[in-house]
Amino acid sequence: MTLLFKILGVIFALFIVLFVFIVIEESFLGGRRRRKLERKARAEQAARDAETK
Repeated sequence: MTLLFKILGVIFALFIVLFVFIVIEESFLGGRRRRKLERKARAEQAARDAETK
């Protein structure tokens, strides 16, 4: 029974670590860069759409 709790504890700890890493990455690293690229792509698409009209 204690082996089961150890295994569950390790899985839970890994889940928490990965969750924290994803939150940090989204809020500080990749999230801002991705949103900036998406905004740029939307602006370029809008410019192309305006040219075809």
